[in-house]
Amino acid sequence: MSKVTMIGKITCQEGKGEAMEAVFADMAEASREEPGTEIYTYLRGDDNTYWFFALMSSQEALQAHGQTDAMKQAMAAFGPLMASPPEMSVTTPVAANGFEF
Repeated sequence: MSKVTMIGKITCQEGKGEAMEAVFADMAEASREEPGTEIYTYLRGDDNTYWFFALMSSQEALQAHGQTDAMKQAMAAFGPLMASPPEMSVTTPVAANGFEF
């Protein structure tokens, strides 16, 4: 069973950064209780761009994460704040420092 990562770029509407960050904080807090979630983080980039990185113990853990009530509520909350659809990719770690895979 291989670990998987999800990497993404999310752009929010002008002036909506504070609201977007509140939703991200809720999502990060909810992920603490999810089995298989090892790293779950949102990062602010330039302007209205945010980056997402998650390390999950398995593909099954990633799929389960997307089906939680917290994730469904968050998607509904941050959907209207986005300037464009998120760009997300599921990947497999091949080299790292700081975590085992």
